[in-house]
Amino acid sequence: MEQRQKVMIIDDNLIDQMITAHVLKKTYEKGDILVMESATAALEFFDSNKDDLSAIPSLILLDIDMPHMNGFEFLDRFNLYPETLKKACRIVVITGSDIPGDIELMKTYPHVSKLILKPLNHNELVPVI
Repeated sequence: MEQRQKVMIIDDNLIDQMITAHVLKKTYEKGDILVMESATAALEFFDSNKDDLSAIPSLILLDIDMPHMNGFEFLDRFNLYPETLKKACRIVVITGSDIPGDIELMKTYPHVSKLILKPLNHNELVPVI
């Protein structure tokens, strides 16, 4: 039996969560969607599941602009996890920020595979799944 893939959305904005989940459901019918309302909640999930790679999402859709802990801080903490966990998932940054400094900084994180500007649409998401 084929294991269902998991996609994690990390975004504090309820409307953006709903849009991203809607686009995912249309694009990624064979997967489970996990929604985390903060970077802290996502890190707690990884802390609880770091020894069970089957629980780890194969794709993370990460917002950068969040309160308390932003996406850059999440990426810094994510980088501290074991290589096996980091290699188990790809990170795609989904952001409303087109600030050149933010974009250049995102490119320095080795586990960020792509940057997509909001609003997310089907055509941008298909190539990353």
